[in-house]
Amino acid sequence: MRLELTIQEAAYLRHCLADALALHEGVGDDQELKNLFNKVVEAEVRSTKQSPCPVCQQIFTQETVGRTGRYCSAACKQKAYRQRRDKWMRRQGPSFSA
Repeated sequence: MRLELTIQEAAYLRHCLADALALHEGVGDDQELKNLFNKVVEAEVRSTKQSPCPVCQQIFTQETVGRTGRYCSAACKQKAYRQRRDKWMRRQGPSFSA
């Protein structure tokens, strides 16, 4: 299961985890809490990274934290799929024509 958060929600979660880590500091070693905090920070860094869309070359930044997207929009994602499909169809020859 993947957790999808907005940038603001991820920042709030990071802040809450930092507070929890500060409360547990000196009490004991809570490795799970540290790992969760590191994952949230890493996801924030990845999501705020700007990258070019491979279809239209437009620079975009993701609006959510989680799995990184490759395309700037659903239209570019669909266009890339059609290009891959057409390339595959040309490679297969006329026997696979629709």
